[in-house]
Amino acid sequence: MSSLSAVVGRSWSGAHTYGAGRTGRRARALAVAAGVLCAAGTALVVPGAAHAQGTCTTIGPTTTCTFAFTGAEDTFTVPAGVTQVDVTATGGRGGSHGLVSGGRGAQVSGTLTGLSGGQVLYVEVGGDAVNSASCAPEAQCTGGFNGGGNSGSGGGGGGASDIRTQPASIPLTTTDSRLVVAAGGGGAGQKGSIDPCPATPGGDAGQPGANGACFGGTGGGPGTATAGGAGGNRFGEDGALGTGGTGGGNSGGGGGAGHYGGGGAGATITGNDGNTSSAGGGGGGSSLVPAGGTGPVPTGAAPSITISYTAPTSPTCATATPTITGTNGNDILTGTPGNDVIFALRGNDIVNGLGGDDLLCGADGNDILTGGEGADRIEGGNGNDILNGSAGNDTPSGGNGNDIINGDAGNDTQAGEAGNDLLDGGTGTNTNDGGAGRNVCARPSTGPGC
Repeated sequence: MSSLSAVVGRSWSGAHTYGAGRTGRRARALAVAAGVLCAAGTALVVPGAAHAQGTCTTIGPTTTCTFAFTGAEDTFTVPAGVTQVDVTATGGRGGSHGLVSGGRGAQVSGTLTGLSGGQVLYVEVGGDAVNSASCAPEAQCTGGFNGGGNSGSGGGGGGASDIRTQPASIPLTTTDSRLVVAAGGGGAGQKGSIDPCPATPGGDAGQPGANGACFGGTGGGPGTATAGGAGGNRFGEDGALGTGGTGGGNSGGGGGAGHYGGGGAGATITGNDGNTSSAGGGGGGSSLVPAGGTGPVPTGAAPSITISYTAPTSPTCATATPTITGTNGNDILTGTPGNDVIFALRGNDIVNGLGGDDLLCGADGNDILTGGEGADRIEGGNGNDILNGSAGNDTPSGGNGNDIINGDAGNDTQAGEAGNDLLDGGTGTNTNDGGAGRNVCARPSTGPGC
């Protein structure tokens, strides 16, 4: 049969290294269950991440979310039960001038601790410097997203990649809530007007920019643990908290962004003969590495941020400690609005978890177990039981006996286990595993043992 009736959560480097009545409910359930039933093996539920951007994949208990450059702020919401995440951040690359490259961004890895489920983290993936309408044709002069310093005829600085606890609309000078920062590289300086006065490389993240050839502008200094990099001579702008300095005279390389930005490089210098020397390269920004983390390491990889976490192991009736315990008789047990662990023990029991994410354990007897609101795990145990998920993403498993399992609202993962069982996922995106026995499954009608 393919359908059923309704059933019942630093340190610095490179600069830095951080119920209804028993009778009515059972009568309704048994009326639907008459005739055909099902059974199943245990199913595994892996909680998913809530995120505004990024691509998440889950392998075993570990979920990894990858955020590529979008030019905008993204968010990641810490899943319930998770208190720490592993992160890797890669900063943006400094812009080139002609064939001469800007500096490389940094890559930083570490663990962010002290988090809580539901907490929103703001994800800023820095950009590479780019050529825009304001740039000389041969120069990627516009600094990368998230703080890269600008130039005009030289390369702009690369943007920093960071994770913070407050949105970017709150200035860093008001509250610097960044937990990890991978700095950007400095931009290349403009070449001189004659040979041999070539364009000047920008500094890698955490490094100074090179001085311009032919007694040209000096390179921008790197960002440090406590200050922006010094601007180069002449006219290079100092780096600042979060931002790289502007390249001097529109020709020096822009500073890379970072925890503190690199300095903008000095401009070209015009000699008495009217020819110009080369401008300096922009300095790279400094990085912030969580305590015990690794980096910063210069890399030519594209900017990105990855966030990985391990789903908490859900308690089971075999491992949990009860907060409410019945007797070996016939009990009516009611939970609280919070998270409960209810052991019904023996007898024919009626259990209602009410609100919260509950664990309901039926043990021996013919029980009616209702999760209520929240993401509930319900284990029928021995006997012919009725398991009702109600609202939320629930995980009911029937155990031994001929059981009736109703997911109701939410995305449910249902297992009949041993016996002839009836499984109805209800509304939502559900999975059914009937297990051994003659079983009937609905919503969906497919699945192992169905």
